[in-house]
Amino acid sequence: MQVKILPKDPLVAREQGLWPLETPLSIATAHDGPTSARVAVIDYNADLDTRFASAKALKNGKGFHGIARLRHNRILDDFNFHQVNAWAIVEQILTKMEGEYALARPIPWASGLGRLLILPHAGYQENAFYDRGTGALHFFYFEGLDGKPVYTCLSHDIVAHELGHAILDGLKPGYNEICSPETAGFHEYFGDAVAMMSSLDIDEIARIVTRGAPARLSARNLVSAIASEFGAAIHRLPDEAYLRGAWNNRKMGDLRGTFEEHDWSEILTGAYYDLLEYLYRHQLESRDDRRGLEGVRGVGERQRRCIQALFGAANKTSNIMLRAIDYCPPVDVRYEEYARAVIRADEVAYPTDPLGIRAQLRRIFRRRQIGLTNENTGARDQTIYELRATADIDAITATPADAYRFLDQYRALFGIPADANLRVPSVYRTNKRAKSGYRPPKERVIEFTWSDDVRLEGRRFGALAGGFLPLYCGGTLVFDGNGNFLHSSLVLPTPQRRRALLAYVAFLVRDGRIGVVDGARGIGAPGIDSFPVRAILEGNRVRLERNAAMRHGRPGDGHP
Repeated sequence: MQVKILPKDPLVAREQGLWPLETPLSIATAHDGPTSARVAVIDYNADLDTRFASAKALKNGKGFHGIARLRHNRILDDFNFHQVNAWAIVEQILTKMEGEYALARPIPWASGLGRLLILPHAGYQENAFYDRGTGALHFFYFEGLDGKPVYTCLSHDIVAHELGHAILDGLKPGYNEICSPETAGFHEYFGDAVAMMSSLDIDEIARIVTRGAPARLSARNLVSAIASEFGAAIHRLPDEAYLRGAWNNRKMGDLRGTFEEHDWSEILTGAYYDLLEYLYRHQLESRDDRRGLEGVRGVGERQRRCIQALFGAANKTSNIMLRAIDYCPPVDVRYEEYARAVIRADEVAYPTDPLGIRAQLRRIFRRRQIGLTNENTGARDQTIYELRATADIDAITATPADAYRFLDQYRALFGIPADANLRVPSVYRTNKRAKSGYRPPKERVIEFTWSDDVRLEGRRFGALAGGFLPLYCGGTLVFDGNGNFLHSSLVLPTPQRRRALLAYVAFLVRDGRIGVVDGARGIGAPGIDSFPVRAILEGNRVRLERNAAMRHGRPGDGHP
């Protein structure tokens, strides 16, 4: 199927001529909506209580009615194109992420539904967000600098970013719980990483980024400037055409006492771009006998080599940084633990590391002040020894119940308290492959969780005071296909985590970020997007749920 998508957004289209492009999609079947096996567009506007007419699929299955003939501003104003654009971007990213070069497994939706829903014109506000309760990506519109509407569903970066939230929520639903600003920041980083990954799959963007055949990537370009039109509109400054910049120099020390998740996300978003820059330079050198672009004649040939280097660097960067999610804990991920997962996952896949990528990763994390201790190989060897008498890996990972029996047997080894009532939310396997044809070891992954209670005592917790909030704990265990232990990532109920959780919740209360949900749910339910965090009260039990969004307003600041 051939469809048109907008490579960046309307601002970039008008300024740089990057208009909607014909793009092939590997879709078995697509229906009106558009609707496919994993994704469905429901163009309902809650503010107007209106459902707009759906894009109609051609009978030959090769596209949608009335879009192919539209050009430039006419296509940007067409609501059917808006629907197809958002749907096609989501389908492209899912195909890449679920493929054997990336996660090599289907991505479940945290809603429990088979399809992710897309609302291209959900209402009027400066925002876009993913919501687990509705199982949908909500895209809004608002008035821009020139008085014309800004449609967030036309921003490639915003669609990809919000899909990143949905993907991560499906893979690690525990990250949507209130744990720490780092976990919240990780959610935002993951969305930005998916946006950069998706941009770097587009030939036209690669040509613009490599214009002039640069030996180094510029700090600010179409990839690193995330959500150009949206950023310019909300900043009310045409020169600040980005929402977040991946070229930042954020460090952990800069954010002491800071709880804003978008600030925290910039540390890892910057690390992602740091690795991309390094691998781009390395790819250029390796493609020309380590001399970079020296001696290469002709501007066209120089740029062709730069484009090849950029695509190679982009694929390596996304594989390294995103595939590590399988090595991360199921709850409360911290940046040090993610950094450890990135390096260990790469070490398992590519033990020799001829490109020196892991040494560079350690330098990048160190510059960002992400503490990274050396891997305790002795502890890993001891774990392997302790597990020598276990049943075969097929039996252990056959079902969650089988995995639970294994975990219960080895509570002491993995630091699981005897009274912890374990839950096994996920048991899965991977079979990944590199573009070179090399196959890393097949992986078997067990994730388990439990919770302790933390009492919210004192006036600083406002209406939540006196309630009990769960402190989520758990771990991830990774084995190879033969049952050899590869990695563990454990999150235990330490006093430090309890103090950090109380400080974080106190900030959310003080900053007016928590709203109590009255139980209304569903497409267009009122008030679900009014607060960054929803509080669900059941007796003296408190549960806090995050409403991931591209940009949040707080009550009283003029934005819903």
